Amino acid sequence: MTCRALVVLVALLISACSHTVDNARHVDGIKKIAASNPRWVDSDRLGRKLWTIERAFYEKRQYMPAWVDGQGTTPQLKDLIQQLHYSEKHGLEPARYRVGEFEQVREQSQQKMKGTVFPLERVPELDAKMTYAYLRYAADLLGWSSSPQQVDPNWLDDPKQDDLAARLERAVDGNRVRETLEELAPTHPQYKGLQTALAGERAHPTGHLEQILMNLERWRWAPRDLGDRYILINVPAYQLQVMEGERPALAMRVIVGQPDKRTPLFSDEMTYVVFSPYWNIPEDILKNETLPRVVKDPDYLSRNNIEVVGTSGNEVIDPEGIDWSDESATKGLRFRQAPGDENALGLVKFIFPNHFNVYLHDTPTDRLFFKEKRALSHGCIRVENPVALAEYVLGDQTQWTDERISAAMHAGTEQAVTLKKKLPVHIGYWTAWVEPDGSVTYTADPYGFDKIHARLRAAAGSVRG
Repeated sequence: MTCRALVVLVALLISACSHTVDNARHVDGIKKIAASNPRWVDSDRLGRKLWTIERAFYEKRQYMPAWVDGQGTTPQLKDLIQQLHYSEKHGLEPARYRVGEFEQVREQSQQKMKGTVFPLERVPELDAKMTYAYLRYAADLLGWSSSPQQVDPNWLDDPKQDDLAARLERAVDGNRVRETLEELAPTHPQYKGLQTALAGERAHPTGHLEQILMNLERWRWAPRDLGDRYILINVPAYQLQVMEGERPALAMRVIVGQPDKRTPLFSDEMTYVVFSPYWNIPEDILKNETLPRVVKDPDYLSRNNIEVVGTSGNEVIDPEGIDWSDESATKGLRFRQAPGDENALGLVKFIFPNHFNVYLHDTPTDRLFFKEKRALSHGCIRVENPVALAEYVLGDQTQWTDERISAAMHAGTEQAVTLKKKLPVHIGYWTAWVEPDGSVTYTADPYGFDKIHARLRAAAGSVRG
């Protein structure tokens, strides 16, 4: 190196050092922003929650910047911009997180000899916006930004609890931006399969983009931990799978609620099985179907093995002494169909107690399973192979042999059996389903939820791909 070149190099180093900015120079600017309500913070409840988290974050770090060091970039800043672009792989829109704005500022701040040098006056807001982008993206991955109850009031989600303040600290202080965000996304094989399908759809469009995006969001609504073993019911596919980890141990067709008597969507735990069950006729079915038939046909009850139970206890009443045309005479009475081959619940029902009073059960009308569209019930779920399901859920109770299960189903006497271990049951609505070979089956939309969901997403204008 020549003497002149050495002098130039030293001069450049001195010049660079002279531009080193103490991060304390940014404190007043960040504090001023934290005390305000910037227009770029969402005005809804979630936006206010995230802004509260951000304010506490900066207060804890004494309003020092998190993503900028002096006037230059940090590895955390670069990682965050990369992850905001990566949001596309989750069916989210990078523009929602201002990634274009961040890149533009960084590009405008490039200097030939010094690299990125952000203007001092822009650092506080840039840093605050990037923190909000991190929180906004984290909230979207958690499914906080929308609710399935906006689609249908009986579609219950699983609110994810997470300490975003602590997560943000780990991301910045531990340089773990990517890890702290990606671990918030679902890890279910269906979600990963839909991510692959999304990439394929964008490369070679087939018209299913919106359907894939909606179903990715529905998996973000679902519980993150479905269980080591669990029952998964996909309503629009009319399908039940018993899953062991990522492998289906049992699969069968199901019949679900009619469009005007929709099966609710929720998660619970199966706790017991009832063999040779009574069917306690629900009040709406009793009022709208059973009683009108009894008025027209006095033999309807006996022909269908239906008992009338008094208002106190389980005393069975002789129906011939009741004036069926008098509404007051039937008020308070309960009606139940006795166990037997023609019982509406078939020979067994599977109970996961819930306020919807929905359960799985057998049915005497097996022929309906051969229909392509099987939204035919009053809300409960009829299973195609109840014997196999009973054998599976009681498989850890050796005394319940196949022979004993068969005998209990045909005993004509109701018997409840408690499961040794509760079995999670998840009832969902996925109209894009990844098959074992990686292909995607797109189902019909029997409840019209895709249309409602698409309108909500369009109105929000925030998670379109």
